[in-house]
Amino acid sequence: MFMLDMRIDKMLLQVLCHATEDEEKVMKAVENVVRFDRMSKMKIVTQVLKGYYGDPLAMIRFEVLDPDTSLEIVKDIFSRLSEYERHDLIENCIEGGRHGGKLYIRLDKQAAYNGVLRLSDKDPIRIEVAVRGEVNKLVNMLNIHSKEDI
Repeated sequence: MFMLDMRIDKMLLQVLCHATEDEEKVMKAVENVVRFDRMSKMKIVTQVLKGYYGDPLAMIRFEVLDPDTSLEIVKDIFSRLSEYERHDLIENCIEGGRHGGKLYIRLDKQAAYNGVLRLSDKDPIRIEVAVRGEVNKLVNMLNIHSKEDI
């Protein structure tokens, strides 16, 4: 493991595929976020739901099975975001806890399909990173300044 006092316990990605979308393109958007070679280290589960108007909706969940791969993905995502977006994530998207914390990232699905990472709350690729230990160690590793209360 990279650091003994901080590790990523779990990383989940979730994306919705609407009836009007091509599932292969949605999968390509996720692949562009995590990189092709890391897709094999993920458990993928698809659940078919009903949308607001009764149309079919697929919820695709990806669980990263390897903590080192999770860390690589987080570092890669941060390196591809703008300085403003990195700062916004650290200031607004980390929950500290008693034994660690969580980092929440929401990426623009359409931009990701085109190979660009950009934060978005509208129909995003949702990423939840569960950190065990000192969350500030992750923040420092990403070379980002955090709030003092994290």
